[in-house]
Amino acid sequence: TPTGSSLRAALWVDKGQGARQPDILSEMAALPKRWAWTFLKEGIKFRTGRLYETFWNSQSNVKYTVLFLYPGALFWVRWRAETQYKYNVFIADKSVEPDSSQNLWYAWKNGSTFYFPAMATVQDLKEYVYDGADKVPGKVRAGCYGRMMEDSDNLALAVRTFCKRDPKIVLWEEHRLHEGADEEEIA
Repeated sequence: TPTGSSLRAALWVDKGQGARQPDILSEMAALPKRWAWTFLKEGIKFRTGRLYETFWNSQSNVKYTVLFLYPGALFWVRWRAETQYKYNVFIADKSVEPDSSQNLWYAWKNGSTFYFPAMATVQDLKEYVYDGADKVPGKVRAGCYGRMMEDSDNLALAVRTFCKRDPKIVLWEEHRLHEGADEEEIA
């Protein structure tokens, strides 16, 4: 059995002119083939290959659901959350509820959720709830916590200011005093 110094001397080869240089091939043969953490790389390669084969051989409906439908739904929800504000709309008076006689599947439900961009106005909210500007009742008002919003108010700023950042908007019918009558006479 060669000793350590004779093994080292055997790995050095004479390259001519008396210069001794190490033999790279002999040194590489002496190195171990597997390192302590090689199993991690091999495991990752195996699992990646298995995942690819499973995906390639799977049914197309599963394949495209995983590839397009789930990421698309996540992207849409995230995009909507970053570009629009959510408002819950309640209607206090039955007389100003939207006409749902044309809807076969659903009717008006208090607390319905609506999404609007940052620059939407209170009038935009009313038009969207009533499905058009021509269907909005003239006496309907919007507000929250006892504060009434004007139709020209920015919806996001009005909610922040009047509603204590609570996006629950109430629509009701405004009852005006009779023309010509004083407030003291009616009260």
